[in-house]
Amino acid sequence: MSMNRPDETTLHAWVDGELAPGRAAEVAQWLSEHPGEAARVAALQAQCASLRALHAQVLDEPVPRRLRQALRRPPLQWHWPHALAAGVMLSLGLGLGYGLGSRAPGAWPQAAQAQLPVFVREAAAAHAVYVPEQRHPVEVAAQQQAHLVQWLSKRLGVQLKVPVLEAQGFHLVGGRLLPGEAGQARAQFMYQDPAGERVTLYVSVLSREDGAAAAPPVAFHWTGDESAQGFYWIDGRQGYAVSAALPRERLYALAEAIYRQLD
Repeated sequence: MSMNRPDETTLHAWVDGELAPGRAAEVAQWLSEHPGEAARVAALQAQCASLRALHAQVLDEPVPRRLRQALRRPPLQWHWPHALAAGVMLSLGLGLGYGLGSRAPGAWPQAAQAQLPVFVREAAAAHAVYVPEQRHPVEVAAQQQAHLVQWLSKRLGVQLKVPVLEAQGFHLVGGRLLPGEAGQARAQFMYQDPAGERVTLYVSVLSREDGAAAAPPVAFHWTGDESAQGFYWIDGRQGYAVSAALPRERLYALAEAIYRQLD
């Protein structure tokens, strides 16, 4: 029997990974039955990831000595001019931080939440909902792969191909049909390694409104957080997103293997 709708506090705790395993599984099950709410929760996850990514390069740095010394000083007596000045500095700092953070160097581009294509947010929601599922992680199992590919190809209107990731240590679990934000058909394929780690490949057919007509040359873009990170790319009219809780280098190798087989 489906549980009642979790309140906002519970949903935010689920996003932050603060729920007990049993309760987290119940919320994940409820989200799997409510795709609209799952997409909204995934947007919250992506927003949190984007905020952490703004200054990810300094999160693990030690606290500067001058700040440690400042913490030991007597507290300042704040008056309204101080509060006004602090507010102005905070506003300027957030604006500059956002501008600099979006240009932070790295091995792969980090997409900000506002820049993420719709299909990437959909992929994150689908990954978050179905990867924890134990009894029904897929709609059609790998044993019916021919039927799965034929069915999803017909629904998406393009000939799909299921990459083989055995060499990378992952076997196909199966796949499912999913709805896009505007009602378009999407496809999700799930893979699993012997340790139980799961990877999902999300496939979408883009419309002109999604930017398919002006798609740049194929390039991998990195997005996500420690619990659900991934790469996405656009190739012609098709968008792909690979998601997993794996180290970036290993996930990049998987994305590259998938791209080579789909090209």
